[in-house]
Amino acid sequence: MPETEERIDAVEREIAGIRSDVRLQNAMLIKCGEQMSDLRIGQHELQKGQDELYTITTELRTGQDELRKGQDELRTITDDLRTGQDDLRTITDDLRKGQEELRADTAAIRQTLEEFRGAFAVVLDEIQIQKAWREEFSDKLARVIAKSEGLDA
Repeated sequence: MPETEERIDAVEREIAGIRSDVRLQNAMLIKCGEQMSDLRIGQHELQKGQDELYTITTELRTGQDELRKGQDELRTITDDLRTGQDDLRTITDDLRKGQEELRADTAAIRQTLEEFRGAFAVVLDEIQIQKAWREEFSDKLARVIAKSEGLDA
């Protein structure tokens, strides 16, 4: 019966090999299960990351829209300031022209005033001369009257 024992040994070796293969397959199935669980967790984390990325992208777009609005407002304000500067330059130029005209008018008034003072001085001198002549004439007239009345003055 050596043949039967050999067959039994062969079957037992085969069963031991099958058991080893089954244990290996069970270990691999457990490892696959763990990896599937890790994949599900990773997939869940990936979905959360994509959701966060979508939220951040939406917020970024909103921020960009607000930034564009701010830039448009800044452009409007800058344009208004440029217009104001142009207006201010025009007003400043007008004021400078007015100051130049005022200086010219003031110079003309000063010249006229100096001419008037000169003429006034001439008139005062003439008045002084007339006054002196009147006093001299009055004195002479008084002497003539006194002589004509017989009085010697």
